[in-house]
Amino acid sequence: MHAHYGAGGDGGGDRRAAPLPGDAGLYFLGALHELVAVGLHRPALEALCAGQRDIAEPPIDRAYLLKILDEEICRQFGHPLRPLIELVLNAADAARAPQPVVDVAVTDGRVEVSDAGAGMGLRAILSRLLIPFATDKRPGIDLGRFGVGFFSVLGLGLSDPESFSLHVTTGDGVEGWAIRVVAWPSAGDAGSAPASASEEPGQARGRASPELTAALMCSVRRIAPLLGTRVRVTSALLETATVRAYLRDALHFFPASRALVLLDGAAVNDGRLISGGQLIQERVAVAPEPPGAAALEARTHLGDALLARFHVGGRGLLPSISAATFHAGVKVDACLALAELALIDFPAAVELTEGRDALKIGPEFTAVATAFYRRLIELAAASGEGRRTRDRLAEMAAQISALMLQSAGWDEVALDLARALLGPGRCMVTPERREALLGFLGPSVAERLFVPESFWAEREWQPHLPGERELLEDELEIDAPETLSALARRRGDLSGLPQLVARATSPHTTMVALCRSRLQPDRGAGAAARRAPGAPPLPDAPGRRPAGPLPCLGTRRLLLIRDDSAAVRRPSGWSDWYALRAAFDRASGVREADLERDLIVGEPVDGAAFAAPGPGERTSGGEP
Repeated sequence: MHAHYGAGGDGGGDRRAAPLPGDAGLYFLGALHELVAVGLHRPALEALCAGQRDIAEPPIDRAYLLKILDEEICRQFGHPLRPLIELVLNAADAARAPQPVVDVAVTDGRVEVSDAGAGMGLRAILSRLLIPFATDKRPGIDLGRFGVGFFSVLGLGLSDPESFSLHVTTGDGVEGWAIRVVAWPSAGDAGSAPASASEEPGQARGRASPELTAALMCSVRRIAPLLGTRVRVTSALLETATVRAYLRDALHFFPASRALVLLDGAAVNDGRLISGGQLIQERVAVAPEPPGAAALEARTHLGDALLARFHVGGRGLLPSISAATFHAGVKVDACLALAELALIDFPAAVELTEGRDALKIGPEFTAVATAFYRRLIELAAASGEGRRTRDRLAEMAAQISALMLQSAGWDEVALDLARALLGPGRCMVTPERREALLGFLGPSVAERLFVPESFWAEREWQPHLPGERELLEDELEIDAPETLSALARRRGDLSGLPQLVARATSPHTTMVALCRSRLQPDRGAGAAARRAPGAPPLPDAPGRRPAGPLPCLGTRRLLLIRDDSAAVRRPSGWSDWYALRAAFDRASGVREADLERDLIVGEPVDGAAFAAPGPGERTSGGEP
């Protein structure tokens, strides 16, 4: 049951009703969903604003209304404290220039958010605050644009009803109103205990139901005129240190031009929590939309909404402040896997998913991501840093794409990034192949290798950079494949081959190919045809690169053997015997531990042991 009492003087109409004795100023007392029903029914809303005592029941399906309210209260955000951010955003929208300020006070079990901006009268409370998604916020400009902040906070009342209360005082300078919501015990929550110490705050919301939502009771009173809004949330789930840490972490990148957020009197978004680095503001251009009234109206309201912000470099002065994705200055996703401090703030025009605290890919999202990558190119060009720094920027850009930007816009700018950051002729190889390639091709080829440090960078760069196969084809002249035994018979001038035959388990089936360093001037049209489409041109240099110390290299298809290696042409001395033995075993896939053990306890390596077989003698592989 609920009751309506009019006190008059609210400007909602000309009809007046005298309040009952002892209830001066009380306009409503009853279940919250009944007050929402009044706001949804125009005649009932007008009657309550007019101060009428008796109001006809709004003809609204209560079961369906409770179901909708339960969904809005219980399924808003991924983080249980995110509703407090919604209160801050609503206060920032209401805060007034020239110095908009939002005050947040936190004590154990209580959080207060207040502003001195435009408050609300009774009609606004009933028609906007208490109606989910009924908001007058401008898309792309105002921050609290979903009309769900008030209801999302009520989820704390369903998690721990006994300790919960929500008290709102608001006024537009002409009148003042107080709304109080509590969660009364009911039969619906008899089997539902408050969240235990082992549960995360808000975890108990999974047990919410329309019966618990129906237990939310509300009162609306008229108070002395005031200007601004204050929201006080009380709940045992609001632990002081946890709430303060979360607010600092989530709001330190909130633009102070929208509102300065004071947490217990200290600003959290004036830049003091970040040291060093560079803050960049970028006006993002989005592809034009098809003509239409809706598109034109949306663009008219965007204003500065497509102003993105990037912070690159520096460090966070709190452990929680790390690389992160923001939306309108509020942290959406932290990226603990990224070592550098890289903050990307999407403007308010970027759409959010149904969860309200996660981003989804769209034209604006992609435009911001692309703008960030191009800013990295400009930073690299302006800094004039060396190869190592540029490689690190390429690594970081790919990590940010994979971990923070869902790869949006990456394909459009990857080749430009490769040209600007990596330079011409670079090929991507995995970390485990770097040592083998340098040993096989020689240390001079290191200038061409780009070795990603992480799986994410490898995944992002792999479709856009030439790889190991292209590197080998550009650096080497490679003969047709054949078996190792056939090669040893055909090239008797290469005295190192019999040692490889003796080393092989089955030389008559082991596929190999002879190769040698390519003449640098010959790396022209033929090499260009083998490069990946869009890859940068290769630098020209006369002569051949000297062979590396390892004469053999294993690939997916066959084993490469360098005929320009001294160890293959005419091995002599310990270093050549070791190079043949170690390179062949590694190329054949022998584990390093097995290789080391074999080198220590195996037969001595000397010239006699590896002497070429004489006439009529057979190798251990059975081939003459």
